[in-house]
Amino acid sequence: MNLVLIAFVVGATLFHQLQILPEIWWMAALAPLAFFWRVRSLRPWIAFLLGGGWTLLFALNHLQHRLPAELEGRDMVVEAVIASLPKRQGRLTRFQADVNQLFDSHGNVVPLTRLQLSWYGLRDTLRVGETWRLKVRLKRPRGMQNPAGADLERWMFSRGVQAKGYVRKWHGNRILESGTHHAWIDRLRQTIALQLDQRVRQPDAVSLLKALAIGDKRGIGTEQWRVFSTTGTNHLVAISGLHIGIVAGWLLFVSQWLWRRSERLTLRIPAIKAGSVVALAGAFIYAALAGFSLPTQRALLMLFTTLGSVILGQRVQPGRSLVLAMFMVVLLDPMATLSAGFWLSFGAVAVIIMSVGGRIDCWTGWRQMIRVQWFVTLGLVPVLLLFFDQASLISLIVNLVMVPWFTLILVPMVLFGLPLLTVPFMAGWWFDLLGWLAAHTYQLLVWFSTLPYAMFTLPDAAVWCWIVAIIGFLLLLIPAGIPARGLAIWLIAPLILVKPVRPAHGELWFTLLDVGQGLACVIETERHVMVYDTGPAYATGFNTAESVLIPYLRSRGYARVDRLVLSNGDRDHAGGYSALKQAVEVADSLAGEPERIAQVRECQAGEKWHWDGVSFTVLHPDRSERFNLANDRSCVVQVAVGDWRILLPGDIEERGEGALLRHHAGDLASDIVVAPHHGSATSSTLPFVNAVAPDWVLVSSGYRNSYGFPKNEVVQRWRQQGAVILNTAETGAIQFRISREQQEIEPRLYRKHNSRYWSE
Repeated sequence: MNLVLIAFVVGATLFHQLQILPEIWWMAALAPLAFFWRVRSLRPWIAFLLGGGWTLLFALNHLQHRLPAELEGRDMVVEAVIASLPKRQGRLTRFQADVNQLFDSHGNVVPLTRLQLSWYGLRDTLRVGETWRLKVRLKRPRGMQNPAGADLERWMFSRGVQAKGYVRKWHGNRILESGTHHAWIDRLRQTIALQLDQRVRQPDAVSLLKALAIGDKRGIGTEQWRVFSTTGTNHLVAISGLHIGIVAGWLLFVSQWLWRRSERLTLRIPAIKAGSVVALAGAFIYAALAGFSLPTQRALLMLFTTLGSVILGQRVQPGRSLVLAMFMVVLLDPMATLSAGFWLSFGAVAVIIMSVGGRIDCWTGWRQMIRVQWFVTLGLVPVLLLFFDQASLISLIVNLVMVPWFTLILVPMVLFGLPLLTVPFMAGWWFDLLGWLAAHTYQLLVWFSTLPYAMFTLPDAAVWCWIVAIIGFLLLLIPAGIPARGLAIWLIAPLILVKPVRPAHGELWFTLLDVGQGLACVIETERHVMVYDTGPAYATGFNTAESVLIPYLRSRGYARVDRLVLSNGDRDHAGGYSALKQAVEVADSLAGEPERIAQVRECQAGEKWHWDGVSFTVLHPDRSERFNLANDRSCVVQVAVGDWRILLPGDIEERGEGALLRHHAGDLASDIVVAPHHGSATSSTLPFVNAVAPDWVLVSSGYRNSYGFPKNEVVQRWRQQGAVILNTAETGAIQFRISREQQEIEPRLYRKHNSRYWSE
């Protein structure tokens, strides 16, 4: 039976690798399989196909209602229920809303069910369960698509988000209903979060306490997540299976002890059964406070299987309990396997079961705890590397300290303190103490995260490396004494030692990353790498250097950037500068506006350098020129290999282009050009277009950006010259691999080659 359930999960998982969604009639083809269920050897294969078919039904339901393209960017009126804890960052509030009714400007109903919305300038506090009438402007749930980094489209699809947008200013924006009965748990969660914000003043401490109390991770910033990831303590921060286990364990112990105080109760119902009921009830309430997140669902299902068997007087093996829980999670939500949390959660439990059950030797006490932690650390390494390209090297040591601390002290104190929130004079001193403990806990983790070699980063590896490495990790987890374990290190070694393929001498690889409304390029040669611009940063704290550029450099195996060129100091070009400097070594930096950026030198026309048979020339700005607009001071670089040329003009506009034509009219001809200023109407003048005369024009812009870039007249100008226009908003990241002997060049478009059935 275990094999059949696992086959179902595998079928559901592999379904998500499809690029095109199958037609619904495929379900009819699965019906005859029922006649072959009696054949035991065929059951896993049938379950595998059923897993894919079940996922198909959910996928069709998710995708049947998409926002029509003609309604993107138009005002609509929605009546919707606030469905998630609103996240406030400055004057911006973000939340998800379940649609009751959505009307276009003509009063026609638009059949959408869930929206991701932003509301700028909202003074009131939104509460979960409130029903609002709002004027919104929507677009499809499109996200940046790159070879590495976050995948917003995948995240929104897995959560059923069918459109995203923002609330417009309108006199009719108003609340219709203060709350719905089915949202009382989420309203309680929000009330607890607001109470903790008032009681605990230290930002790092209150974000940690909210995460432990109600699974609220809204207050945890990028830097805090970096600390938790580096120390391998992510699983301790938000409510996970560990926390559910802590609650169930404490309740089981205490309730059994109290039950045994009464002879009459003990004779009627055994203490272990009574304690199991109390433990299950408490775990359910705690999971509800956590919003029934994926790890809590897994833990609850396992507890219901394990403690339920105790209540019923049955015996269920831990492995069967795990498989049943995994099957039930996927049965209820086949999209769960898209989440890294699914694999980390079930993987951790599977490793624990392997480490304590069915072993040749059986250790107890602190030695058992160390061994379990060692196996969990080792067993989750491939999952962490596969999803995040990183794994903590100090997590074993840190967790030996932090797991007991969280289990025995911090989490019980947080849970004991929640009822005290109703008694203000007691809550005051209790949460003062908790705030102090949480703040010092976080500071200790910060210290751990600064240790040298705390984090291991793995570049992209070939599929064969992953296959043999996973076999190697499994061999390390099997019981001691089996001869095959000696092969493990040799099987894992290629994953660590095999380096990513690099350009050959006299070859360059050019990647224009999809960073939305901004710019970030990476140029690789045989032994060097140059970054041109770092992408945008926003007032909310989000920047694409951390989410796109740095993950891409890590995936390519670069811990050092030989030269960073910042075309100008605007936020959409240099917004990720600080984040990049903190993440990797930057040997040299130059910028078109050095006075706006710390620790960079001035970009000046005439500077040249040669790397591995590839030439780089700075064409602009020239010291003899003065410009009123800062954009016209952009650092313009031309890259050449053989007869091929790539021109990177930054944000230059009409006067900057004129200066280039005066000084370098005969040198501007290029095969590839990144459109100046994202294709604005104030750039790409006709003389400049004719002088460059490219085959490929690359536009780096955000999907349906508010500026309307690239402008239609600019696109037509380049097309009339004979160029092909590629826009990252439509193609995702764009890559060229060019060698001096090459006769033709063709781009690799990430969205085209790596799309999934849910891709827009």
